[in-house]
Amino acid sequence: MKKTTLLFVLLGSIPFILSAQHPLQSNLNFFRAGDVIVKQQVEYKDPGRAGKKVLWDFSQLSAVNEEYTLDYSSDNDTVITGTEHLTRYHYALQNDSLLLWGFDNQTTKLPNIQPEVLLKFPVNYGDTIQSYYYAHGKHGNRLEMEAMGSVETSADAYGMMILPDKDTLKQVLRTRTVKYIAENTRSISDSYYAKLKEPLFIPPDSINGRLRNDSVLFVVETFRWYEKGYRYPVFETIRSWEQQKKNERNDENEFLATAFFYPPQEHYYLDDDEENSALLENEENDGNTVIDPWEGLSYNFYPNPVRTTLDVEMYLPKPANIRVQLRNVTGIIELEENKGSYPKGTCRFQLDVMRMSTGSYILNILLEDKLISEIIMKL
Repeated sequence: MKKTTLLFVLLGSIPFILSAQHPLQSNLNFFRAGDVIVKQQVEYKDPGRAGKKVLWDFSQLSAVNEEYTLDYSSDNDTVITGTEHLTRYHYALQNDSLLLWGFDNQTTKLPNIQPEVLLKFPVNYGDTIQSYYYAHGKHGNRLEMEAMGSVETSADAYGMMILPDKDTLKQVLRTRTVKYIAENTRSISDSYYAKLKEPLFIPPDSINGRLRNDSVLFVVETFRWYEKGYRYPVFETIRSWEQQKKNERNDENEFLATAFFYPPQEHYYLDDDEENSALLENEENDGNTVIDPWEGLSYNFYPNPVRTTLDVEMYLPKPANIRVQLRNVTGIIELEENKGSYPKGTCRFQLDVMRMSTGSYILNILLEDKLISEIIMKL
């Protein structure tokens, strides 16, 4: 029963210049009634690292469902409803905060008595917002449902993205949302109707207590990638798992990992989105001068923590010979490989770390006179 309920909750050429990240703004990125988005469900891929000048290469992903429609409507001036997969999600913009007020479909109605705060506009790289929520509703006419927990959204990365249609976006800002859910279901009784008349307010301390003490929690991690000039995300990944607490150990049982690609040319709202259209037009007419020969360098690596194989992807703004080191915390080189010479453009390679000991390592990527250093964890 819990897993079924949670599924409703979830639900060109390479440019030479990589410009600085852009902020998300309510007038540019809040939902609008009448907008229709056609998404493609694609294979899931690890979102990779956080930070600056990240490369996300999604060009190799295959479509799972090529037409997955999301449309927005409104019956009043305050609430925008997004409908997808036969489920309606209810949003509002209040004091520059994007709120989620719950969802409903043919079998389930779960309004948020205390809303989830998903974003606080404007959103700049490095910003983080956390909120607590409480929802009370029903499944069919037999089961009372309660859900409470926390939601944290951070703008954790920006960089360059290569889309499944091979188009490239160069001013991408990524947000990461992690939602923890403690859930109860019981047969509908008089208490259900009493709560409808006098809704409860659950203080944050009580919600934190539930999250600490429940033996089973649901966790949903959503990454969204936004490009300058587009109102809605151009890519999204969703991963969810059941977190079981056993003997002071958290075991994870993953039961969903999927991704959605929003082809920019199929965003039906573009023709009348004058503010974003103006940004796109200005971008096309904007000339840039390159001073740093490494301007545009972007990279990614995953998974982290890693057990067997670390995947590395890079965009090189000029040809380079690549050498890689893994050093332990004392500075001793545990692994060193010369990956050879690569031309300008994207490149990929792997590191076999299966035989290395568990612990933290410094990943050094040496490109001629350029050094990239990152921390990885070996499981």
